[in-house]
Amino acid sequence: MKAHKKGIVRIVAATLAAASLLFTAACAGGTGSSSASSASTDLKVGLTASPANLDMTQTSGAAIPQALMVNVYEGLVKLKDDGKTIEPLLAKSWTVSEDGLTYTFKLQSGVKFSNGDSFDSSTVKYNLERLNTWKANTPSNLSAIDHVDTPSADEAKVVLKSPDRNVLFWLTGPLGAMFDPKAVDSLKTEAVGTGPFTVKSYAVGSKLSLARNTSYWGTKPSLKTVELMYYTDTTSCSNALLSGDIDTIYNFTAYDQLDQFKNNDNYRIDVGNAQGILVLAMNSKKAPFDNADLRQAVMYAVDRSKVVDTVLNGYGNVISSPSIPTDAWYKKSDAYAYNQSKAKELVKESGAGNPTINFTVPSLSYAQSISQVVKTQLEAVGFTVNLETQEFPAVWLQNTLTDKNYDMTAILHVEPRNVFNYGNSDYYWNYSNQTVQDAFANAKKSGDDEEFNSYMNQAITQIQKDAPADWLYNPKLLVVTKNNVSGINKNDVGIALDLTGAKRS
Repeated sequence: MKAHKKGIVRIVAATLAAASLLFTAACAGGTGSSSASSASTDLKVGLTASPANLDMTQTSGAAIPQALMVNVYEGLVKLKDDGKTIEPLLAKSWTVSEDGLTYTFKLQSGVKFSNGDSFDSSTVKYNLERLNTWKANTPSNLSAIDHVDTPSADEAKVVLKSPDRNVLFWLTGPLGAMFDPKAVDSLKTEAVGTGPFTVKSYAVGSKLSLARNTSYWGTKPSLKTVELMYYTDTTSCSNALLSGDIDTIYNFTAYDQLDQFKNNDNYRIDVGNAQGILVLAMNSKKAPFDNADLRQAVMYAVDRSKVVDTVLNGYGNVISSPSIPTDAWYKKSDAYAYNQSKAKELVKESGAGNPTINFTVPSLSYAQSISQVVKTQLEAVGFTVNLETQEFPAVWLQNTLTDKNYDMTAILHVEPRNVFNYGNSDYYWNYSNQTVQDAFANAKKSGDDEEFNSYMNQAITQIQKDAPADWLYNPKLLVVTKNNVSGINKNDVGIALDLTGAKRS
């Protein structure tokens, strides 16, 4: 499997069109009596992107880890909702050797998988030494791991080939998930984890049902049952909340319908931070965007503020770099401020005449809205833009992401620290710069946070200069909830919809 297929992007779960292998429901969960369904389920969560299956090792997309990480599958460590602080989970503590090459984890005792199998250091070894079999969720992020030693059942020593300050961070996500070695052959259809919930059932494209794990090793969740209800559009999802068919919408994006909840005392609207970056990617190895002048022309031509107002109704941060405000190394940048005169000048200097762009747009509502704004603004500076809609996820993931058969595309990346993908020359935007790769390598080997952040800023400065993409915005996370529901995190760290602390009064 080539590296670019292993580096498949995790696309934002709460704004994607539902992907169904078995059937497509026009309004999943929107039929039937709300009172009957509420009687048997503690909490119903409305989402607009369903997992194609349950195997996040082989299947891309954020919907699988959003549903299963932390709730069903656990890792050695966990990321708090500030997006920065790492805390113990299956490992109760850890130490790092002076040379940065050995991470020694002391494991929780008495942990079992939901099928009764034991979790111990051999489980850690099995999972971290099989990451090279993954085809999704960028397993290369943990390529520094050489092997795992198991001096005792409750101690695992993760040995690196070279120092990497990112290792603990990546272990908080899907790559750090601990699977039962006896259950990996059925990951697509069954989820056997150590977490506080188990998967009762999954109707693809419709509903994923969770039940409290009565034998959970840690603090048991308040909720006995949870249903993740998947809808094909935001309007159906909003109507379901109003009618009482669901209790909350996580990552609410029907901004034109928000007032009906703002003005209703039965609901609460929480606004938090999210990890997403809307990337307007340009294929750097294919005309017309093998020409740096034209890439930079796009950067100046697109009014990011207008995109945020049009697509997000203002609920987003305007950015112009592959970094977001919650990143420790983030620096606000005025690079490529909206300037159509400068864009026209660059198009002329490029010598490309009236360049034509085939703009491949996934069939996602936000991407469709963005495409109209971008098309108008690019044509105003001398481009000809042909819009092509591709079914998401199946067609877009294959043709654009994997085969790289595109000129320009737009997608919301939600995976944390997506910036490191600009150091992967085989990633779908076909960008390669040795200065960037060296800066990332030095950041991984750095001895402290200050040095790490300095190298990160070196890399970002060079990426901005080369303009392999335009970074339009970082969206806010909106969670609209009935007032009798609490404990759902208002900040999205790009890993999971953590329901472990959710309550219903």
